[in-house]
Amino acid sequence: MDTSALFQENVLAQQNQKLHAQTLLMIEKLRKQREEYGYVPYSEYALVRLLNAFFEILSPLDKSIQSLNDLEFDFVDKSKFDADICVRIPSLLRKYKGGEYVSVIIPKIKNLISESFLFQKGIVSKIETVGIYVNISFADSFLFDSLGDIFVKKSQFGESDVHRGEDVVVDYSSPNVAKHLHAGHIRSTIIGQVLANLYTATGYTTHRVNHINDWGGFGFLIEGYERWADLLIAYENKNDLLFAIYTMYRQGEKLAKSESDFLSLSPEQLQELKKFYGDFGSYQEFVEHFNDFITASKERFLLLEKGNPKETLLWQDMVKWSLADFGEFYDLLDIHHDYVLGESFYAEMGLNLVMSLYEKGIVKLYSEQVAQQDIAQLEKAFADGAIIDKIYEAAISEIKRDIGAYVIDFGNFERLVVLKGDKSSIYATRDLGALKYRVENYAPKKVIYEVGQEQEDHFMNLFKAARKLGIDDVDFRFVYHGFYVDSVSKKKLSSRDGASNVKKLITEAIAYFEKKYEDSQFSPDEIKSIARKLAIGSIILNDIKQDKKNPVAISSDIQEACRTFEESGGAYILYSIARAKSILAKVPAGETPTFEEGYAESLTNLEKDLILGMDRYPMIILQAEETDNPALLVEWALMMCRLYNSYYSVQRVITEEGIQKKAYFITKAFAQVLENAMNLCHIKTPERV
Repeated sequence: MDTSALFQENVLAQQNQKLHAQTLLMIEKLRKQREEYGYVPYSEYALVRLLNAFFEILSPLDKSIQSLNDLEFDFVDKSKFDADICVRIPSLLRKYKGGEYVSVIIPKIKNLISESFLFQKGIVSKIETVGIYVNISFADSFLFDSLGDIFVKKSQFGESDVHRGEDVVVDYSSPNVAKHLHAGHIRSTIIGQVLANLYTATGYTTHRVNHINDWGGFGFLIEGYERWADLLIAYENKNDLLFAIYTMYRQGEKLAKSESDFLSLSPEQLQELKKFYGDFGSYQEFVEHFNDFITASKERFLLLEKGNPKETLLWQDMVKWSLADFGEFYDLLDIHHDYVLGESFYAEMGLNLVMSLYEKGIVKLYSEQVAQQDIAQLEKAFADGAIIDKIYEAAISEIKRDIGAYVIDFGNFERLVVLKGDKSSIYATRDLGALKYRVENYAPKKVIYEVGQEQEDHFMNLFKAARKLGIDDVDFRFVYHGFYVDSVSKKKLSSRDGASNVKKLITEAIAYFEKKYEDSQFSPDEIKSIARKLAIGSIILNDIKQDKKNPVAISSDIQEACRTFEESGGAYILYSIARAKSILAKVPAGETPTFEEGYAESLTNLEKDLILGMDRYPMIILQAEETDNPALLVEWALMMCRLYNSYYSVQRVITEEGIQKKAYFITKAFAQVLENAMNLCHIKTPERV
């Protein structure tokens, strides 16, 4: 007996041990870097201090006012009311109803504010009552002085320490090895990156994870490579070779299931098929050849699972080929993850976890007997009219599908299949292993999965399974995105559509903006830099400004798609920032004003709106982070640009009389804060356009 195989090294286990060690080092590295970078205390921001002061002043009104969240502040439309903010107290509105609230509570609110230090020191300049609201105006000097926060904190203005000492894991992008990236990966990658930026900005230590699919189906790829690599053309991009192997396997699978499709093949197509699957004289012989390939593929995967050197080393090369291809896309967007951990990393730990849960009775074998009991209950519920036909039929189908598998039962005919009956791992096995690994090693406050909306049911069940495991102190969130759809047909873009080729889409968008600068005074290098920033900025803004849950319409025609990106608002924001920067750059050397508090000049309503908008920025970041909604940040940025461009049209910074200090500092603050916001959106701003 040849016993050499018993002593072969397990290459897969060695790789995973190495990855685990690297992961632990990276976790500590990121935590150390986060502390060294520092934090901006949220409570130090001018507007936050002011609103907290209102809470201290108004909390004696009623014991229901326990925190700032118990007060409701709105920013006033100055075209309707001469005020900056208004306040009301929802708990007291419910308690005293409309009329009594106005007659009893409103005067008390006004008196408390007017007798407070805010009014006595001139921070609040005016208090008026309008129905259930108390309208409040701030002193011009207070608003102008608040710009000092921006000039001190600079690029850190807007950041906070709200989640200091907490970790968050963000799982995003997650491409399939041996396949091509498509438009959906733009959405997941961009949204995930911006969410990660928001979490970092509010104090989290953020762990950016690329959970690649490098496991399922690899038996077919390895066997296909061994059989077909020399039969295929020499691909410069090795990931294209893998995709060709995958395509040939899928074609064989489709034909083996449909004799009619097989019989419709032309003589040339049959000859091509024979080249890969061997000679055959009939449909039945082809199916036998294909089944031989499947059997060999399964044996390959068993060897891979055991870490056999030949299969594992080839598999490692395949993963590297795909990652090199994906890396071109990530480099174009300048997006890089902290960890690239594939499903292979979690496969064994997922299996061990499931079997451990099976021993504890949390995971159960879904036997024929149990299935029949569920079917009987379903039939009774259906007969009693408790469920409709469609639900009944779907539930019966799921029961039959799950027989023989290992499941976690949630009751009410809901369960999560976590392992096949032959104990081979599936998607859920590996996701369960990943979930437990993340909880144990990252110690996260929350874990974010940014994936496609079609996976919602899977992740909802995965999170239920986490509770079954006793994991109650981690906030698991499924943050899904809608598809890219054709702007004309409204159908989901297929991989054949031009705009779905992500690298081509980005490079064509860059070329589109370069063409606009062909006759400009900029140097070729400047044009490339500006066009790249405008193109990528426009693509990102077009994506994140919309509700992430809804489909995003995009033309399958590349040029039309580029025009859509330009008109999305991204270029408008970048133009606005560049305009402000160019104005500041024109200030002669030695004439730059020095910011001093106590500047007495009065502010126009437009200037007040601009300053208040910038003062709100830290709150906008926090709100976008708490709701996992970058669109709030983009909406705020577009509003600020509209305000600034209106201001620019009526107010000059440099006049014949010299530098207008008020306009200079508002412009300087605007440029800084909007650039900060674009950095959070993963957009680089050009100095000039």
